Amino acid sequence: MCSYEVTLEEMLQARENRADRQRQLISRYAVALISMTINIPGPQKSTPTSTYVFHEGYRILMSQLAVNQVTPLHSEAYDLLTGPEAYVAVQADARILKKLVIAIEDGHPLGRLLDLDVIGPNGRAISRDELGLGKRKCLMCEQAAHGCGRSRAHALPELLEAIKALVDSYTRKHQVVKRA
Repeated sequence: MCSYEVTLEEMLQARENRADRQRQLISRYAVALISMTINIPGPQKSTPTSTYVFHEGYRILMSQLAVNQVTPLHSEAYDLLTGPEAYVAVQADARILKKLVIAIEDGHPLGRLLDLDVIGPNGRAISRDELGLGKRKCLMCEQAAHGCGRSRAHALPELLEAIKALVDSYTRKHQVVKRA
């Protein structure tokens, strides 16, 4: 599982498949849709770490929906070689949902590794910009993550080490809390 390296063609096909699935679910349920993937750089997308982050993120998402009294009409999750992904269809205002998922992305210790998109029933994704919120920050520096990723400002081994340290720190704290 951890040694498979995804090709660019496979990633592009996965993105196309994800967009198709999003359209199908929006058409079927006619409500807002949360589409969840993870932000793990490099060609290995299905690793024990990425799987752990994804499942913990999915648990957190579902918990926050419940706390906010938002009941999913439909949810599905997949562990794919191109990276795990999930879809959650909910009857709620897409802008309010976007604020909820941004709170997870920005406020949870693993949130920086989660990619939670909200697509309205009209098929249009809600952006941080339209809510007056800044772009996501890079894991390594304070620059916009998108820019650092495009320019490859940080070496892959450095990024993977930072991710490992983040996840290790979270799991240590989480295990202590569970035992208490």
